[in-house]
Amino acid sequence: MNAAAAPAYGLLETARAGAYTLPEGFGGFSADLELCLGGSWHQGRVAARSPKDIELHLAVGGAEPSPEDLLEWPRRELASMLAHRSPRPFAQGEGQYPMRLTAEGPLGTRVELEDPLRSALWVQEGKVRLVERNLPASSFRIHLHAYAQAGAKHLPAHFTVTHRRADGSLEAVESFADAYAEVEGVWLPERRQVVRHDERGLSVRELRLSRHRLLG
Repeated sequence: MNAAAAPAYGLLETARAGAYTLPEGFGGFSADLELCLGGSWHQGRVAARSPKDIELHLAVGGAEPSPEDLLEWPRRELASMLAHRSPRPFAQGEGQYPMRLTAEGPLGTRVELEDPLRSALWVQEGKVRLVERNLPASSFRIHLHAYAQAGAKHLPAHFTVTHRRADGSLEAVESFADAYAEVEGVWLPERRQVVRHDERGLSVRELRLSRHRLLG
């Protein structure tokens, strides 16, 4: 690491170290599931062992969408929550790329990474406040408004994701509200509500988890 990158590395590493991650060897959890899609509530059960191993069951009536249609969204959201909490050394993640400080502002200090997504993150008071990522055909920006305490660490509680197409036009804006439950010293997802605005209008989706039990 060159001397110019050291301040950016230290700033981002400290912010990432303050974020809660699941314990090493985490075997997953099971919980009762309540799911609201399309204005209707459904009940079921989930066993989530890893981002790629999520088993969901819903009680679905004959006229309802198929179980697979209903489960696609909660499976994706739970996979995302588990993946973002997976323990990983900073040096093997964002820390492996060259980075530099590029700006100061109301959201803190901007750190630019020379990674495949041309990422930029704003860090303020030991927390990431804004994340920018660029994909080949789209880009997104995550504005983290508020965090929840998870013991001595913290987890996102309210954040907004702005999606843009390759030409820069606005595709959608999603507002997330998350809550967590502590189970035997492990912080697990308890609720996620997503309010989405796009060209089709407004949609509100929510999943709730209760009666958590650790697996493994």
